[in-house]
Amino acid sequence: MGFIDILEASGDLSPRQRWSHVFTVAFALACIFLGIILRNNTLFATTHYVDVEAGIEAEYPANWLLDTDGDYVFRVRDMTRLDFKTVIQVSLEPISPDNPNGRNILDALSLVRSQTLTAYDASAIEDYVLPDGSPALSMAYTFVDKEVNPLLDFVPTVVIGTDILVIKRGQAIIITFQSDERGYDENIAIFQRFLESLDF
Repeated sequence: MGFIDILEASGDLSPRQRWSHVFTVAFALACIFLGIILRNNTLFATTHYVDVEAGIEAEYPANWLLDTDGDYVFRVRDMTRLDFKTVIQVSLEPISPDNPNGRNILDALSLVRSQTLTAYDASAIEDYVLPDGSPALSMAYTFVDKEVNPLLDFVPTVVIGTDILVIKRGQAIIITFQSDERGYDENIAIFQRFLESLDF
């Protein structure tokens, strides 16, 4: 019993067939390129924020929740996170004439947090330079976020935070960033883009 070859050997492709192959590959590459552009536009979309009274202007992620009702200029949170909601917050504090660099403001903030946050641990205050070249102070810290409802089964989340303090127009501007440890690497890039867009 022998095998029968049911496919005939095709001759050369016609010019129309060759061009259809070229256009098919070009169309597929264009679709992939367009998909990447749309994905990046969605992931990196921002919303413009302006507070004329405080003199602050910034771009924050478009899908984050804006809150201006607290004792801060504004706060945005990533509400899509299941555990700890990533926070970027900007607040203003008056400066004491005795301490014009504002170091005491970060010390006082650290003292308040040590009394209210679980397992709060702050590192030393260091010099920092904002993307626009402005000198600032930076303080990194960690704490544990625990669910307050004892009926829920909840694994505590380690939160990494950073406070950046810059002096402008005779007042201290405190930029706070807090993110859970697992999403920190992804969120710090968002925070860096926020700092690049920040204008005061």
